[in-house]
Amino acid sequence: MRRLGQQPRAVCSLGLAARVPPRAAASGLCQRQSAAPLGSIASTSSVRKFRRRWFDLRDQGGVRHSALEWTGPPEAPLVLFLHATSFCAGSWVPVVKRLSKQVHAVAVDLRAHGDTDAPALGSSAYHWEEFGRDFQRLAARIAAEHGRPIDACVTHSFIGDCALMALAEASAPRADVKRMVLLDPVLADEEGATTGAQRLAKGTRRVGEREAQGFDSAAAVGEALEKLLRVPLHPEAKAALGEFGAFSDDAGRWRLKCRRDNEAEIYANRVAIAEHLEGHRVNAEVKLVFSSRRRAKPEDQEASFVRDLQVAERVVARCGSGSAVEVLDGVGHFLVLEDPDLVAGTLDALL
Repeated sequence: MRRLGQQPRAVCSLGLAARVPPRAAASGLCQRQSAAPLGSIASTSSVRKFRRRWFDLRDQGGVRHSALEWTGPPEAPLVLFLHATSFCAGSWVPVVKRLSKQVHAVAVDLRAHGDTDAPALGSSAYHWEEFGRDFQRLAARIAAEHGRPIDACVTHSFIGDCALMALAEASAPRADVKRMVLLDPVLADEEGATTGAQRLAKGTRRVGEREAQGFDSAAAVGEALEKLLRVPLHPEAKAALGEFGAFSDDAGRWRLKCRRDNEAEIYANRVAIAEHLEGHRVNAEVKLVFSSRRRAKPEDQEASFVRDLQVAERVVARCGSGSAVEVLDGVGHFLVLEDPDLVAGTLDALL
């Protein structure tokens, strides 16, 4: 079993720990060690300042993206952060402030999220291929601005799948990114990309109907998300969602910037990533960080772990030299919001 670096983190190599179901933690395999208490990290990273900015890619067939940027030393790694569905660039703030490694970080609001433009529904604008093109356009623009390749692109959830799809397109220009770090991509199988996708989209629209009256405060937005996801979220992550991912309307009610209808459209266009990559190669090194707690009922956790891991292995097999699956124990699909300390320590080892 391999651990990344010397951090007290639960990152293990595919060779042994990734083949062990979550229950193996009790026997000491891939066991999560205690980290510093949440919010207790004291370093220069805790006072990092960011600036708000825009990337206008409409002349390239894209949209106008809002972003947050943290300036690092000239020699610091250049890192692009892309968030999960319904979240926002601000979701990365608690993570970036905890990085011990100095980086020049850019976190971008995806289309229809945060303050980025939201194309009309009912077109190809919400196909995963289009999000992949956004990734390529953003990577090329940022690399051109800095006159050097992006050292790493860190993704969470579906946008990781989308980026791999774009990188595998032989006709598309290669994004100027040295390494991809995918935090728990969707890894849908064929059922998950068809009936499962439609079921999730339908449920998301119902959530939107229940939220039609809005929320009492920005804090209530984060509390509602925690209740919806049914997992404990870090207080700073909930606060970031309220600050960056929501707004107060004319009546003083708080609403998510990413409309549930737009979110549902993204779910409806899910792609079975392993099948999509068959016959293609991803010309990049990919570190696929696989959360040990899967999106399944307790009684289905072990079976889901094995199934999803098999998909992850198939995906990484299509990627460039040095690619690997790394199991992160003790967190689930929403790891960025659950434990920013653990995520930051993992990224310190991978960047």
